[in-house]
Amino acid sequence: MLWKVVMILGILGVLLGLAVTVISAALVPMTNGRTSWEEAMLGIIPGIIVLFFSFFVFMLGLIFVIKNRKKA
Repeated sequence: MLWKVVMILGILGVLLGLAVTVISAALVPMTNGRTSWEEAMLGIIPGIIVLFFSFFVFMLGLIFVIKNRKKA
């Protein structure tokens, strides 16, 4: 049960990281240059970091869920 929670938190983290990255990257074209790429990077870099680590958390949870399912 614990690994299912870890897997769900990983999925939510991936979605959060993806949303932050996409919104921050779309900020510059959507504001017609009023936002610089340097300002957008303040959201893009943390979004990619959250996306990266959450993906590994998701994979870890998925591996243990599959492993425990084969035991039962």
